[in-house]
Amino acid sequence: MKVVGVAMVRDEDDVLATTLGHHLSIGVDEVLVVDNGSSDGTGRILRGMSRSTGRVHWTRDDGEFRQSEVTTALAREAVDRGADWIVVIDADEFWHVDGDLRTRLAASRADVLQCPVVNFVQERGRRRNASQGLLRMNHRVERAVGPVDRTVELVTSRQIGFIEMQYPPKCISRAVSTIEVHPGNHGVSGLEGPQERVEDIACLHAPLRSRADLERKAEQGVRVAQSPAFRPDQGWHVRRWRDLVVDGDLDAEWAANSYDEAGSLDVFGLAKPLVRDERLANIARRVGV
Repeated sequence: MKVVGVAMVRDEDDVLATTLGHHLSIGVDEVLVVDNGSSDGTGRILRGMSRSTGRVHWTRDDGEFRQSEVTTALAREAVDRGADWIVVIDADEFWHVDGDLRTRLAASRADVLQCPVVNFVQERGRRRNASQGLLRMNHRVERAVGPVDRTVELVTSRQIGFIEMQYPPKCISRAVSTIEVHPGNHGVSGLEGPQERVEDIACLHAPLRSRADLERKAEQGVRVAQSPAFRPDQGWHVRRWRDLVVDGDLDAEWAANSYDEAGSLDVFGLAKPLVRDERLANIARRVGV
């Protein structure tokens, strides 16, 4: 059985080595990566890991942000390389399984496994991204707030912080030549077999790793707004952060999505306690941050 990861990344040098190292260590045989015009150390990391592991294969594309199109092409390349399963990976995502990933996939009769996303929260004082930052992302909400079809309303009305919201599931799928990866990497199509909701595999997500990350995501919102590949209703969160930069509201947004010394969010004046969860920090320690 061959398991291949696919990823499109941009300016992720604080976490990329950890992300790649983690997935190569849990049973992913190789990772196919497109660097979408990074200006930081992302290319250096990809070159180094390509040489040192022989299992990271990457190209650079400085064009517009065409996430679904590019990731679909990578998934189909994985099929050509003999993949049996495809794991779509964002640079800020760390797949976690209770037990052994390969054993779990070998036992599955589904074509697509739909897995929950768990958002982890950074400490309030983290101003800039750094590789050690994952070690402090050891808090999360006890239960994500949904349903999914109401999360945009709940976040934009400031009833909840972005980090509290229930995400659509992420998918691990069998490798077929007709596979298509949906925008945001939250779904796949082109497979005829059953899709199964699972709880023993989770996507641990580190979406906001510092105060500066909000500004970087706002820049992504500009790119999404300019790309014809995205409908107006897609990428709403980065578009919103783009608008918050213009309005000067990023400090309040960061407080709503980071934890203070008491381990709580400050959601526009309302303190919301979090629970401690060391899974993401333990991954960073094991990989060697």
